[in-house]
Amino acid sequence: MNDLIAYAATALSGPLLLLLAAFACLLLPLFIKALRGTQGLLALGAVLVALTFLRRPPAAELAFFSGALLLSPLSAYLWAFALGVLALVIILSISKPAAPEESQGEYYFLLFMASLGFMALVTAADLFTVFISLELLSLPVYALAGIRRSKPGIEAAYKYFMLGAFGSGMTVMGIAVLNALYPALTFAALKAGPASALALAGFVLVISGFAFKTALVPFHMWVPDAYEGAPTQISAFMGALVKAGGVIVLWRLFSLFSGGPVHEIFWWLTAITLAAANLMALAQTGLKRLLAYSSIAHAGYIAVAFFGGQRGFEAVLYYLPVYAMATIGAFAVALALEKGEKGPKIEDLAGLAKTRPWLAAAMSAFMFSLAGVPPLAGFFAKFYVFSATVAAGYTSLVVIAVIMSAVSMYYYLRVTVVMYMKPAPAGQPAVEPLGPIALVVGLMTAGVILAGVFSSPLLALAAEAARWF
Repeated sequence: MNDLIAYAATALSGPLLLLLAAFACLLLPLFIKALRGTQGLLALGAVLVALTFLRRPPAAELAFFSGALLLSPLSAYLWAFALGVLALVIILSISKPAAPEESQGEYYFLLFMASLGFMALVTAADLFTVFISLELLSLPVYALAGIRRSKPGIEAAYKYFMLGAFGSGMTVMGIAVLNALYPALTFAALKAGPASALALAGFVLVISGFAFKTALVPFHMWVPDAYEGAPTQISAFMGALVKAGGVIVLWRLFSLFSGGPVHEIFWWLTAITLAAANLMALAQTGLKRLLAYSSIAHAGYIAVAFFGGQRGFEAVLYYLPVYAMATIGAFAVALALEKGEKGPKIEDLAGLAKTRPWLAAAMSAFMFSLAGVPPLAGFFAKFYVFSATVAAGYTSLVVIAVIMSAVSMYYYLRVTVVMYMKPAPAGQPAVEPLGPIALVVGLMTAGVILAGVFSSPLLALAAEAARWF
């Protein structure tokens, strides 16, 4: 018993530290002038210390706040993932500030609040807690998308907020319907409850709300404009962490059903997402917009794993960090090259193999990993997803995914072709030093290579975490 209490106190110290750091970044520079402009270093230090509080959980689930939150090996795995993404985004923000100087405190405060929302979301045991956590995750990101107060940023924030509010409205309406039918809204009670047409309507509303966060078609409309107009660091944050939160909740909802209309709805959502996202990506000319449609397509690949049972969930937990590494790395390259608010065009990468050969090599690794080229980690992520789903008998869905994955090779390879096959334009400005961006690019390059060549350790961690779902 004492061991469980000690573990709980240690585990909760991480989120508490992030909360304190958020207010420190916001308020301390107002009173201590020497701390102005150092919020990034303070934030990064807090995240690194919070990582030290992560421990291997005991072989039990620990319930807190009357069972609203559950700590388990799954939550520890996802918290480590969240802190890793947060640290990388902070490093990118230190290298190139995403907010005006006078808004640095608010920027890091909002970043911490969104991360805490994710950490609460993936430990939530009932739909009420899920909704509160969802709003804690979403509201700061709406503000972060427009924190520069520029025209593209405000447009991105407005579109994201309006469509996100619509998704939140659908979620809360679904929860209200389910609350009238079930004595408790815990996931365990929902699985054991009776099925009815009204309950199905409630579940469909909740699923639709979280499909917005995951960016499944046709709930993807906010993604291209939001990713393009938001600061590149926040685009990376949305692609890696916000999407992961939606995926975990969608999996919880999907797993409540063993078949029937909900599975049929998910099947069509997945198939349409795979086809539409990859086909729309073919026409993109902006790098950030291309990565936005790539994000939508990968939401479809992850959704394929939903039909793979327990093995499918293990594949999801492996897929999330693998996809995050390639995406954050690609956005880091975009950040290094961007000259305006909307990021570089694909054609702006022309001649990069000569001017910055190692940066071009890293970008190629990210593109090949997203495309699923062996031996990079993206190949094994797709392989585990597809093999689990085929074993469960959903071969037709995997066939669609494989065909669309082949289509995606065109637009991923187009980036590499531009870097290596097209000359740099005349009068191109001198190469600027990358600073901390180089660290992120180097770490992510090593990650997509090592997580592929040596995929067993990460897959073993994912499998252990998945057993506690």
